[in-house]
Amino acid sequence: MVDDHESDLEDSNFGDDLDLTPRLRDSEKRGSRLLPSLVIAAVLGVIAFVLFQGLSGATLFVRTADAAVVERNDLAERRFRLTGSPIAVSEDEFEFENNTAVRFSIACDGTAVDVIHVGNVAESFQLGVPVVLEGRWTDSASLGVSWESGANDGYYFESDRMLVEHDNEYREDRVEEAASCGGEEPDAPKSDEGA
Repeated sequence: MVDDHESDLEDSNFGDDLDLTPRLRDSEKRGSRLLPSLVIAAVLGVIAFVLFQGLSGATLFVRTADAAVVERNDLAERRFRLTGSPIAVSEDEFEFENNTAVRFSIACDGTAVDVIHVGNVAESFQLGVPVVLEGRWTDSASLGVSWESGANDGYYFESDRMLVEHDNEYREDRVEEAASCGGEEPDAPKSDEGA
């Protein structure tokens, strides 16, 4: 029996033939650690994207009509908020780029801006009541229309969101800013000197 035990020890490969190759389980463990890391990275990426979108919308700057005309070249096609008081409103809605739109002009401190607004018009929108519009400058050369009592200076403000002083969405700090542009009939528009 002793001889059988000794032969078993010789066959057990304790010597040079010891197999140190990693087992498949170790690589499976690494793969199982990689998946949660990828999921966490994806979630962080989505959160960063949502925060960026939210902050970029929250950082829209506001310009009064007179300041926006002076800064027109700097603003180029950037989206911003424009404030002023309506001085002329067209009663006719019209088709504009497959949407219903209205045309009007706003003014502040004697400077007029022509506007095409696409979308809902606030119920309390009327002459002399300050508005805040969101949109961007657009060259009106290809439009072929003129505004009654407007600037008619070759540009218009293309707006897709309108807030009126009496709306719930109109922030109190905007009321003070727009106050110089509202109330009684605004000053007559000046010629476009700053553009």
